[in-house]
Amino acid sequence: MIQIQGRDGSISSSPAVSLLNLLQRNSVPIQTICGGRAQCGRCLIRVLKGADKMNKKNQREIIRLQALNAEEDMRLACQSYARGDIEIEIINPGNRADGGTAG
Repeated sequence: MIQIQGRDGSISSSPAVSLLNLLQRNSVPIQTICGGRAQCGRCLIRVLKGADKMNKKNQREIIRLQALNAEEDMRLACQSYARGDIEIEIINPGNRADGGTAG
C-alpha cells in the first residue's frame, strides 16, 4: 500500500507499475510534463517510509535528481516502483486530477 502524506486512505502498490502511473490512475494530483521519461523532474517525491521496499535508482533518475539538487530521500515517481508498504510526500502536486498543470 502507498500512503500519501496529507491524504486520507492509501492506494495499492504494484511492482510492475510506476508510482507516477499508480498516482494518476487514482486521481492523485502530481505534476509531469515528460510522460514518465525522467526528463522533467516534476514528479519529485520524498520517501518517508519504506525506501527499502522500492527499486534502486537507475542512471536516468540519478542524473535528473543530481540536476535538481534533490536530497537523498527524494525520488522521481515515474522511475519508482514499490514492492510493499511505503509512505511518500508529493513535492509538486498537480493542479488537476490527471496530473497536468493549468495554463
